Amino acid sequence: MNRSQVYVTFAAFGFSFILIFSRVLRNAGMSSFEQLSFRLTFSILILLLMIACQRKLRFARRSDIPFFAAIGFTYAFFALSGLSALAFDVPIAVSVALIYTQPIFTAVISFATRRERVTIASTAVVLLGVGGAFLVSGLSATNPQINWGISFPVAAGLFYAIYLWLKRHAPTNEYSPLQVLFNTFLFAVPMLLAAWVILGNLSTEALLVGVVAPDLRQLTLLFFFALISTVLPYSLLNYVHVKDVSPTSEGLLLLGDPILHTLWAMLFFGEYISTTQYAGAAVILASAALNLRLAPKSTG
Repeated sequence: MNRSQVYVTFAAFGFSFILIFSRVLRNAGMSSFEQLSFRLTFSILILLLMIACQRKLRFARRSDIPFFAAIGFTYAFFALSGLSALAFDVPIAVSVALIYTQPIFTAVISFATRRERVTIASTAVVLLGVGGAFLVSGLSATNPQINWGISFPVAAGLFYAIYLWLKRHAPTNEYSPLQVLFNTFLFAVPMLLAAWVILGNLSTEALLVGVVAPDLRQLTLLFFFALISTVLPYSLLNYVHVKDVSPTSEGLLLLGDPILHTLWAMLFFGEYISTTQYAGAAVILASAALNLRLAPKSTG
């Protein structure tokens, strides 16, 4: 493996602990909103230190505020939706599989904006992913009840697709990748706090909108949540060179994230789902992998 491939592999490893950290904090009574608020705050402080050491600190220019407001809003709701499924007892393997329906939404966005041709193959891949999501949901003729908490990771897949689309339009000529990430998180915080105030008046679910006074153990977990599963993986991806690893190969390596998430859920929490749901997760990942393989056929 070359250096860039190692960076992507370690990034996937770091991402694979997101729902593990969240599950531990959720079991301690910390809500999704509070987890994400601390995670973003610690991430901003870590990035601020990194950028300051490079003497390249640069806040968003006035003309770029609309972009960072949009991507900050999108990231905040992507991250929040991804964590919130756990507040409604959605298994980790189900949640992470549904988050990886992102390529379906990315394909739909590409079709809608005419950046990609609608072909029989691309349509089949999208339908394959939808079928996998149906299997993962656990809904069947014999079990018509559905845990509506799964709407959160599906929403995360949608927001993730929008976030990636916005990220491709980042003003990278004016800002370094770390500065883009720093400003994204900086704008995400007020968006998250505004949503917290609004949703706090609409929901009584403590694990979604509740507030607890974190102890030293929880603060330590939150710091490493930010460091290991946020700042380090996103930073590592910034150092990946296209000439060393193609976007398709990078995407396929990052599919190690949901596989590892499922493994950690088994090892750390003894969490298992039905054979049908595992099959659905495999179908979603196969759909994502096929979508990456078809990506070079998209139009400019």
